[in-house]
Amino acid sequence: MDQQHNRSCGSCTACCDGWLQIEVRGHRIRPGKPCPFSIAHRCSIYGERPRDPCREFICGWLIASSPLPEWMRPDKSDMILLAANFTWHGLPVDVAVAAGTRPKQKALDWLKKFASEKKRLLIYQIGEDWFAFGPPAFQAEISERVRKGETLWAD
Repeated sequence: MDQQHNRSCGSCTACCDGWLQIEVRGHRIRPGKPCPFSIAHRCSIYGERPRDPCREFICGWLIASSPLPEWMRPDKSDMILLAANFTWHGLPVDVAVAAGTRPKQKALDWLKKFASEKKRLLIYQIGEDWFAFGPPAFQAEISERVRKGETLWAD
């Protein structure tokens, strides 16, 4: 049974801090280059923020049906779970982007256990490297995509 949450970002600005590779009003946001409009854990252009990517981005921790516990908020777990619907051979794929050098081990362990119990697959990041958690064929395909520089997931 899904729990329903009424969550808000609070002081979390992980999506703006350079961990997601996005572009906002011509500024390329990358690791080491946070959004210039994120000031003191607040968006200085919130009312006029662009639709893409700001208004359209949905954090997996924020969605009402999120199974993620409170302590998995991105700024506390050091990871951003994308709230997208990716599948591989009919199985749902979760994607965790590191918000820092690596997700906290407790958070990564929780996600792997969740993936196993719910028959889901997981792609996660440590540093600049990407890893796959799931059956060997899934791991091999993701490794090959990484090697070739291809997109790891698609809508």
